Amino acid sequence: MSAEAMESEVYSDDEKDSLHILPLAIIPLKTPGMRRQRLIKNAQFNTVLELFKDARAGSGQIDIGSLADFFDSAAPTFMDDRIIIEALAEAPSFDVYSLRLTLRSHNIKVDDAEHLRLSPKMQEKLTEYMRVFTRPLVQKVFGDDTKDISSAGQIIGMFRDVDRDEALRRIRAISDALGLDVEQIPGFLEDYGDIFLSLSYFKRYLEQIRPDFEAMKAWMKEGIAGSHLRHDKDAIRACEIVIANVDAAIKFIGARFQAFDEASQEFWKDLSKERYGVLRNLIRSHHHVVGGILCGLSVKIERWHTDFPNGGGSPNKRADWLLSEMVPGLDRIRALEKSAPRLG
Repeated sequence: MSAEAMESEVYSDDEKDSLHILPLAIIPLKTPGMRRQRLIKNAQFNTVLELFKDARAGSGQIDIGSLADFFDSAAPTFMDDRIIIEALAEAPSFDVYSLRLTLRSHNIKVDDAEHLRLSPKMQEKLTEYMRVFTRPLVQKVFGDDTKDISSAGQIIGMFRDVDRDEALRRIRAISDALGLDVEQIPGFLEDYGDIFLSLSYFKRYLEQIRPDFEAMKAWMKEGIAGSHLRHDKDAIRACEIVIANVDAAIKFIGARFQAFDEASQEFWKDLSKERYGVLRNLIRSHHHVVGGILCGLSVKIERWHTDFPNGGGSPNKRADWLLSEMVPGLDRIRALEKSAPRLG
């Protein structure tokens, strides 16, 4: 087995499906040893390269600017790989969709990169989310009396089980409305499915973050507002900052999802190439922002679970943790919100 093949296996599905972890084995790097490492977002949302992690030694992290101290800078591939890593480090999220956009923006071919896709396990978890977006497509092509379908591949496969002439007639109607040849419809279906798979992926993360943050709020209020620290201005202020910023971020993401859903519904009411372009651009233009905000929130929530696995901690320990781990980096979430394209 080649070194490249061995390195390509050094990651788990959970890592590949993560917003804040990037196993470099999924990136086409060529410098020896680089693809065995991973980039991570730390609690302050800075990107660092993690050389090792274990229960006893903890996490060994280095700044991206220190790559030459740990890898062979004389290797002919080092400079090109460093440019790629520096570009990836700037991405606000490490979800596979943001990675594709980042790599393409640097003219790095990713269309054939099989690793830059969600794992089959994650795609299965997104089935229920995807049905919201595939149902109108299925109904448009196959009529109302259809099975539950959750992927573009399943839609293409349905041609074997229905009246082909009627399905083709509907396909032609869609292709005419979209200004596409019939042969281009499978490509449209794949593009549509990919866009909404990414949106379903983000929605699932938001639905996990909401209840976790409600539990964190109760933990903060119990430990600070309900303790001797209720008159401590710094502790109370830290609680207020965290709650206001995270609640605002969750509300912001929710409003974007609502706009995406409304644009999708409008598209299927009146099919046209222009409407699809608006829908596609609306979602794509918000991708880095939505991914980055969810990445930041997920890092904070995971850190809380790690540092307080049983929801305990003295009032003083909770207050110190909020000030040192939770507040830093929230300004980056606010900056992402401000950078988002306006709706409407």
